[in-house]
Amino acid sequence: MSGGVPGASVGAGPLTVGLDLGGTGVRGVARRDGVTIATAQGLSAELGAGIVPERVGRLADLVTGLLPPGTTPAAVGIGASGPVDNDAGVIHNQDTLPWFSDFPLTALLQARLGVPVAIDNDAVSAALGEQAAGAGQHYGRMLMITLGTGIGVAMLVDGRPVRGLNGAHPEGGHLPVTAEPDACYCGLTGCWEQAASRTALQRMLRARLGADHPLRETMNRGIAAAVTDPSVRDIFVEYGVLVGRGLAALHALYQPEVTVIGGSAAPCLPLFAEGMGRSLRRSGPFTVPTEVRSAQLGDHAGAVGAAVLALARARERTG
Repeated sequence: MSGGVPGASVGAGPLTVGLDLGGTGVRGVARRDGVTIATAQGLSAELGAGIVPERVGRLADLVTGLLPPGTTPAAVGIGASGPVDNDAGVIHNQDTLPWFSDFPLTALLQARLGVPVAIDNDAVSAALGEQAAGAGQHYGRMLMITLGTGIGVAMLVDGRPVRGLNGAHPEGGHLPVTAEPDACYCGLTGCWEQAASRTALQRMLRARLGADHPLRETMNRGIAAAVTDPSVRDIFVEYGVLVGRGLAALHALYQPEVTVIGGSAAPCLPLFAEGMGRSLRRSGPFTVPTEVRSAQLGDHAGAVGAAVLALARARERTG
């Protein structure tokens, strides 16, 4: 696990901690007065090793390691790749987040730390982070997509996430966008997540560049190769078309003012923007005039948003 303190001064407002639980990594931030004062990260598989109490203990240690000496957070927030039962505080995602799924995570972490713990879908937490401190500031209708191990989707209207049946978070990453016959773990075929996640982009690039290197290096190798290799540039364009197919459906339904693209594939946006634009072009009456932007908070958007979620929980307690 690694971390750092950027040297920001500690103010007088509530201190909150946000955790972003992803399929590959866990990121944490401590925030006060709208400023991030410390960050940390670790690998999900390592933090999630062993029995449940050990997993919870490592997350608790990550939280306390973010805090200035002698302080206690007002609350902790968690953003997690879903499905997530917000009320029960349980993640139901054995497919991409098995280490923290199907046990009362928030209740156990709350008991361990002695402070309130809130949880939401990771796309919601990323959207909250970008709206509070990043590319979504000053927009009432904001769509956020995160291109990572899977695809996360969240729509905020006046700061509130659009919810589905019984308050569940709509899993927009499972829109069917291709004719591929292989079934996704959700049960459908042709899911957007299968076609356009960062995982899918890595798979497309490795088919061209080879697999004789660690998976974590594939993206950077692809970006470098695209400078001189037209066939690699074509892969990014093809990927952009697939990203745009799902995005076009979401734009038609949600009509956002701004769309923020985050996740670990977001740095490639300049390379796949052309293909994405092809999928988004419509005739005049059907054009959605949304601005598409890269996330500004990078890999920490979800953790920052989780800290925003925690701040809301802390304020609920104090009335």
